[in-house]
Amino acid sequence: MMDLIRRILHGGEVPFTPIPGSFPEEQLSGDNGNDEQTSQINERERFISRKRFFSLLLQVPFVFLYHFISLIILILSILSPLCAINGYYRKKQTRFLDPKSRLNNLLESLNNESQRTVVTESNDGMAYSFGSLYNLENGSLSQDIVQGSYTELLAACSEQCKFAIIYLHDPLLDNCMDYVNNILCSGKFTTMVRKYQIMLWFSDVTSSEGLQVANALKVRQFPFLGVLCLKAEQRIEVIGRMEGDARRYDPDHLENILSKGYSRLIQIRQQRQNIALQRIIREQQDSRFEQSLRADQQRQREQEAQRTREAEEQRRERQTRQWLLWRKSRLHPEPPNSADTCRVAIRIEGDGTRLIRKFDASLPVEEIYAYVELYTEGLLDSPETFTGNEPPSGYNHNFKFVLITPVPRTELDPAATIRDVPGLYPSGNIVMETLD
Repeated sequence: MMDLIRRILHGGEVPFTPIPGSFPEEQLSGDNGNDEQTSQINERERFISRKRFFSLLLQVPFVFLYHFISLIILILSILSPLCAINGYYRKKQTRFLDPKSRLNNLLESLNNESQRTVVTESNDGMAYSFGSLYNLENGSLSQDIVQGSYTELLAACSEQCKFAIIYLHDPLLDNCMDYVNNILCSGKFTTMVRKYQIMLWFSDVTSSEGLQVANALKVRQFPFLGVLCLKAEQRIEVIGRMEGDARRYDPDHLENILSKGYSRLIQIRQQRQNIALQRIIREQQDSRFEQSLRADQQRQREQEAQRTREAEEQRRERQTRQWLLWRKSRLHPEPPNSADTCRVAIRIEGDGTRLIRKFDASLPVEEIYAYVELYTEGLLDSPETFTGNEPPSGYNHNFKFVLITPVPRTELDPAATIRDVPGLYPSGNIVMETLD
């Protein structure tokens, strides 16, 4: 760096630096010098000084210009990647806007352009503002605008069996607002939209979706106005189109196209209604059949359950009667008067009968329970007898009543011994109470 500065100061030549201890260039002998040589040397030194000065004067601006350009290039090299990244994310954000946001931006742009454009009076003498018709929040035709993609428009057109009008806007045209002001905002156009319940779809040809739709419909000029109609089941066609100059627009021609296509739509709607009605009838018939089948199955299950309960009750009654007959065969006879007998007075619930009988005091209270049940079932004096030796297998008998001593009120335990029950031995009163 110091060498560069020296070159600049000395006109590009390396300055001569005398070596310490060397001899000067002038002759050692002063006798041989003369005035002419001295003047030539002085003239040469002045020439070299002027040359160095002008050289320095010319080189300094170029040096500053060089460093200034280098600094600008460095700054641009740093900012260029940042600008590229910023532009990428802006394009990405615009690319991934949802269809509703793109539509809202387009309608706002058309509304602003329509307000700045002079509106000429339409053929029918009526003209509306764009915002009053197509504003998504409070426009009179906002309910007819499809806010989804073109695919969703086709699906809605096929499902609802309605007309659909597509408007492809080109903002690069000089007269791009003629369609908007003279056609879309005219009275006849809005009347046709309401009359035929037409669905509307807007797009910009500068967007990817709008360009794809234009290519699919083979649009040659912009702006473009196309009418879609369901010609057959799941098949949608363009039945009318208008491209280019808005002066060629004929509302009567569009009315004729819509009126002819509307009759076909009515036929398709009737066919769908008939199909839907037949489907509803079949569903109702299937539903009634299923209800009848379920009712029959439920009734059959209830009958099966009833038969099962009756069979179980009959089996239970047979086992109960067999057990009672077996218990009758095991019932001890009334003992004679002795010191180990218990005299019991039993009041039967229902008819109020009072039974008096003696029992062996060494027997369990269950003997009294069995006696009372045999009496209530009418088996004490019955000629029926039990033929076997063992009670029915798997049967556990439960008495349907309890025996109670009134004072003090105590329920008698069938497993207790008679002599061990206070108020019962050697004599006592017992009341029968049926269990719920």
